[in-house]
Amino acid sequence: MLSTEGNSALLDVLGQYFSGSLARALLTSTLRRAKLDGGALGAHSLAEAVSALERALPMYLGDTGRRGECIAQLRRIAPVPASPSATTSTVIQVRTADDVSNVCEVGRDIACQVGFPHVAQTKIATAIAELARNILLYAIAGEVRIAILEASRRGVEVTAVDQGPGIADLELVMTGQYRSRTGMGMGLRGAKRLMDEFEITSSPKGTRVLARKYLA
Repeated sequence: MLSTEGNSALLDVLGQYFSGSLARALLTSTLRRAKLDGGALGAHSLAEAVSALERALPMYLGDTGRRGECIAQLRRIAPVPASPSATTSTVIQVRTADDVSNVCEVGRDIACQVGFPHVAQTKIATAIAELARNILLYAIAGEVRIAILEASRRGVEVTAVDQGPGIADLELVMTGQYRSRTGMGMGLRGAKRLMDEFEITSSPKGTRVLARKYLA
């Protein structure tokens, strides 16, 4: 039986995205898999239930925008406590155009899991796509790491690294005055505008970009 006040709050949120019977079935199965007592959710176990629902939702709610909204509402019921580690991360190798598309979609999905609204998810995914595209165009290969920040501020951290020839005049590129035939500079500057923090270092041994976006 799902009778506690916490369960009722979770069902109220899920009921906005699923039918009543499906919402109840989803919550029941999620609690069972997480080995939580559905009839007695305390403050700590309620947070665990929210975390378990976040992991389960991608299987039931394909629309990333609606999923992000749902997760944000669940987190208002019981914020998931910070992980002992600063971040959990996913690393994707970038060698082909398909990799660029893949890392963009992974970034959007992770932003959704964190609880970003649809517009912010799009900004993060676009910034990631620009960084991955630059790797492909100028370094041939590299990697993008997407991490969930859970320490002082919750958000998403993106690190793009390659071992290409580097950017000869980084300052000129970032001022927007430099234009290559493929548009280099616009992608980096565009990514910077879309994120809250943006750092870039480059040398003849490669380039590293670190960007972060925080939940409001």
